[in-house]
Amino acid sequence: MVAHDTERPTGDETARQRAIREETARLRALFQQSPQVQEARKVPDAQLIRESWGQPGIPGSPAEWEARLATAEELNARLRASEAFTARLLAASRDSIRVLALDGTVVWLSEGGRIAVDRADAAVIGTPWGASWPDQADRATAEGALAAARAGRTGRFRAPSGPAGDPRWWDVVVSAIHGPDGAPERLLAVARDVTEAQRAEEQQTLLMQEMAHRVKNTLALVQAVAAQTLRSAPDLDAAMEAFNGRLMALSDAHDVLIRGAWAEADLAALVAGVMAPHVDAVAGRFTAAGPGVSLGPRSVLTLSLMLHELATNAAKYGALSSPAGRVAVTWDLAEEDGTVLRLRWQESGGPPVAPPARGGFGSRLIQRSLVHSFGGRVSLRFPPEGVVMDLEAPLAAMQDGTA
Repeated sequence: MVAHDTERPTGDETARQRAIREETARLRALFQQSPQVQEARKVPDAQLIRESWGQPGIPGSPAEWEARLATAEELNARLRASEAFTARLLAASRDSIRVLALDGTVVWLSEGGRIAVDRADAAVIGTPWGASWPDQADRATAEGALAAARAGRTGRFRAPSGPAGDPRWWDVVVSAIHGPDGAPERLLAVARDVTEAQRAEEQQTLLMQEMAHRVKNTLALVQAVAAQTLRSAPDLDAAMEAFNGRLMALSDAHDVLIRGAWAEADLAALVAGVMAPHVDAVAGRFTAAGPGVSLGPRSVLTLSLMLHELATNAAKYGALSSPAGRVAVTWDLAEEDGTVLRLRWQESGGPPVAPPARGGFGSRLIQRSLVHSFGGRVSLRFPPEGVVMDLEAPLAAMQDGTA
């Protein structure tokens, strides 16, 4: 703990200050006891005093004695002022500053150091500094920094310290304090709190790893969509059209996710984004209704492709191919061994519907992807009045943050 404006000596009270204090007291005693001063008290004749001064055994005049005393007192005052300023300077720093013996024992710590450990000076001074780091590997690193400082180099490392649940990270620099002969006589350890910077770096690393993971998954999904599209398309032009549409559906889904910082996306916004290219000026052509539901990135991508396939087929063959056709998307939440999301796509008013003679990629995507990815159920029916799709999936699985 820093000693503030006070004459209390520090743990290492300077030999210089003690010497000056002792010299001042000695000079005062000699001055008061000198024969000239005693005589001057009796004889008012200053000329007589001046004439008797300088005799053998008398070291100088009263003026010289007074000058020496003034010089000593001035030096002492300057020293106290310098120490007080140094104390204020150290107290103003939030860094944890410690002076160590060459063996690493703490001999002094600053106010910032006391705050960092939240302990009284007496509980810290005299303890080994290297052992104060909780992790064994960090203790070894600290000992290495001490060895470097003893050798005249600068040791530096970064390590956590503090409560296990909420440690603070410190950037530590250890260097030597050199004595008059140029050899290290003490060590200086300065630790700066870099917790916020450390957490920002960790968050950045996590985001980069997450980005790499999502890019790989997205590329794998694009590869699967391309393969299935080419396999089921009757010709290259049809394959290109279908593939471009599916890529646009993925792009729109990513836009929805970006607005949610890739953490979650609103189901209503997802449905509106998928249907936007298919909605015309006819009132009531498309309706969507349901409670607010947030979905995780993986389910957003899957549902976007599913709804895109339904909307594309409706525009080509179903309700959206007719001016009188309508599409309604509704959803709700039900309690069935946990919260379950139930969503329905229902077409009406379009040309009569018949089941397809051959199931293509869209049908397989709709019927299988949800089951495989989220443990849900999908029912795709083709009554004459319009296609109906019902899906159910555990809400927890749909809100999973992985993608």
